[in-house]
Amino acid sequence: MNVYAPKSWLVLALVFLIAGCGSSSPPVQITQDASSGQTTYKTRQMRLSGIEMTQGLEKGNRFYIQVVGTCTSQDCVPRSYDLHFVKEGMQSVQIEGRGVSLTIGTETLSWKDPQNRSVNRASTIRSGTFARVEVTSEQLSTIGGVDEVSGTVGGEGFSISHEARAPIRQLLRRLEEGPDESSQASSSQGD
Repeated sequence: MNVYAPKSWLVLALVFLIAGCGSSSPPVQITQDASSGQTTYKTRQMRLSGIEMTQGLEKGNRFYIQVVGTCTSQDCVPRSYDLHFVKEGMQSVQIEGRGVSLTIGTETLSWKDPQNRSVNRASTIRSGTFARVEVTSEQLSTIGGVDEVSGTVGGEGFSISHEARAPIRQLLRRLEEGPDESSQASSSQGD
């Protein structure tokens, strides 16, 4: 019997674990399209807690929010941002419309279903963005900074922890620093 075989599996598992941890996306991604002159700022997807649309084996579905801002020039600052609500997972789920509400501290913001479905509000979603709303830079700053954020999307309640919203704060900090300082700062800094 080979006593070294279990150790080799342990080393192999450790290598895969380290490789997996090293490949996570940065909190903020900035891309520039040379042909259009458009700059896009995108946060890493932030996990929404509390959404229970599936049961049993289908609990593999995960729901996230991601902030995307665009503007036209190399070192521009977006005036508004889109909040993308994203579903990951293989199983399709039913949602009741695509309206969104956010409770940020004591303030509640609401966006109605853009398709204004009055007859059949239920729809089936699979993977990808299933709702999108626009917020101002001031609203985004509040969303990133307050202690508690909760809301509803597609008729389901959720919350986003202060820790999970760190990419929003990193995005705003990077935009405040400007291009010269932010190029020296690491986009993977913690909060």
